Amino acid sequence: MTSTRLFGRESQVDRVREAIEHIEERGAALIVRGEAGTGKTALLAEASAVATARGVRVLTIAGVESETRLPFAALQSLLHPVRSAFDRLPEPRRQALRVAFGMSDAAAPDPFLVAWATLNLLAEIAATTPVLVVVEDTHWIDRSSADVLAFVARRLDAEPVVMLAAVREESPSRLDGVGLPEVVLGPLTDDAATALLTACAPDLSREARRRLLKVAAGNPLALLELASLAPEHSRDLDRLPLTARLERAFASRLSDLPPHTRTLLLVVALNDGDTLAESFAAAALIIGEPVEAGALTPAIGARLLSVNGPGVRFRHPLMRSAVYQASGAADRRRAHAALADVLGESDDRAVWHRAAAASGPEETLAERLDARALRARRRGDVVAAVAALERGAELSQDRRCRAERLLTAAALAVELGRRDIVARLLAEAEPLALSPQQKARAAWIRGDFDDGMREDRVGAHALASLAEQVAAGGDVDLAVRILWSGALRCFWSEPGSQARRRVVEVAESLPVDAADPRLLAILGYAAPIERGARVIAGLRLLADQAGTDPESTRLVGSASVLVGTLDLGLGFSAAALDGLRAEGRLQLLTRALVAQASSAAHLGYLRVAGPAAAEAVQLATETSQPYLYGMARAIEAQVAALRGEEERAYSLAGEAERVGLPVGARPVLATVQIARGLAALGAGRYAEAYD
Repeated sequence: MTSTRLFGRESQVDRVREAIEHIEERGAALIVRGEAGTGKTALLAEASAVATARGVRVLTIAGVESETRLPFAALQSLLHPVRSAFDRLPEPRRQALRVAFGMSDAAAPDPFLVAWATLNLLAEIAATTPVLVVVEDTHWIDRSSADVLAFVARRLDAEPVVMLAAVREESPSRLDGVGLPEVVLGPLTDDAATALLTACAPDLSREARRRLLKVAAGNPLALLELASLAPEHSRDLDRLPLTARLERAFASRLSDLPPHTRTLLLVVALNDGDTLAESFAAAALIIGEPVEAGALTPAIGARLLSVNGPGVRFRHPLMRSAVYQASGAADRRRAHAALADVLGESDDRAVWHRAAAASGPEETLAERLDARALRARRRGDVVAAVAALERGAELSQDRRCRAERLLTAAALAVELGRRDIVARLLAEAEPLALSPQQKARAAWIRGDFDDGMREDRVGAHALASLAEQVAAGGDVDLAVRILWSGALRCFWSEPGSQARRRVVEVAESLPVDAADPRLLAILGYAAPIERGARVIAGLRLLADQAGTDPESTRLVGSASVLVGTLDLGLGFSAAALDGLRAEGRLQLLTRALVAQASSAAHLGYLRVAGPAAAEAVQLATETSQPYLYGMARAIEAQVAALRGEEERAYSLAGEAERVGLPVGARPVLATVQIARGLAALGAGRYAEAYD
């Protein structure tokens, strides 16, 4: 085989080259999309070469299947070469990265603070030397890292940073749907495919060339790899999907490898570490004797592996997959167990390998996964915590313990916005003879989406009864959280006076301080008129106190709007913003901005209301909070109407209405009516405004 250039990819190369050549003028993020084998890795390698030649610093990360459950694994690998620059960041953001990467045991940072810290770090580095970030195999990037990369990618315009991320067409990635421009790699044209095949396999017969061009269907990797396939392994390839053809082609090379090489290759495929020493040691445990350093040479000769600095890597993800699929379940369990032995019990990766090696219930291992989930949660990686709890549930020996792990995982999955995962986990938990407390938790979790505006929602009255039951069992904090969910239902929809009274009754029976911000917010949301005087008195007391945390300040800011103390609402919300920004808590920041914008709009402070609502729109989109998006758009419509921008007011009101109407989101629809009334009033259509 001869080395080849990028045949048929001239326009894609030009587009990537252009982004790099203009990196000092403007940043950019591009998705490189294509099916397996279409040349994404080759294009990224070309981009890296262009960047290096121009003096641009290149940071590279490739997703690894075995690391998908390791929190921030990809991000840590990406930023490891620039870790010395952490000290340039403000303390909260520096600490966020340290906690996320397991360098500190402090409390878990908000995931968005980690994202802000990453963006700041790249900007700091790029201030002296432009940076190219290359992300390969995004479908195997752990979710926490992928969320950070998506956040950063949307904000590179003003920085001398270019990000290129490879997305496999048939594999979902967190970078899908971000709205980034794409460089698409489709099948090669007939001319380009013929030129590539001629360059890499000039001695093929005419008939073999014709058949190979047909089977490869314009896929560059297929052309390169199938051309070297022995005839006895090439039968029936044209009846398989292309990915399966490639995997079978790669798997066919395994049978010719020595047994020790095949064992070592499986361990390398399963290992998520950076050092070959781990893989050699684990293979030696399986084989029962030391493995020679040259054991991987046959795999390199078979073009399954390539040398990567002091280590090796699979030349293509499908090659790793072929090794995995060709092995038996018992072989994989032995390899996982050997890796766990080599890593030692103090390494978090060892827990995952132990879990993968287990073939039946092991309560001790399930408890270790509980601890692993707790550490992941502290680091802000909810995805890894859910995964650990799920696997722990599978290994549980006691039904009650299994139910508890499933419920805890479901509660965390709510934070991810994954209704499908929550439903599946609850369906697994409910047949397990739940205790009354667990039944209450399950009911609350099921209703904790969308502030209770779906048809299958748990109502405010039922949530109040659940909260009362949980409080009687001694868990007051959970009771308050459940009751807050009920109060939110009183805000977004109309549950009726009986349900409102029930929420208030339970709230006032809880053993919490009368000035507790959570209690004031619950009363303000559930009964703004009936309990308005009490709430206002409590709010004025809090306004005179210093040192309230940003989350509580945000909470009472929104309650202030509901009871009509707009001046307090404006002050509380403004006071919460800096703290929420510093902590990177973008979901709560969105709510604080909506409260600030609403207060300011009603008070006529349009220079405050407009920017606050606009920022809330952006953040609500990024944090997947559709009803807050609708609310912010409605406030923008109100501001436009007050400014006399009638056409814009009606357009924004229509957009907000399309969000609020299908689910009956009352605050959104009420603000839409206010905006339309103000627009009609400003245009002199008084009867329409009155209606």
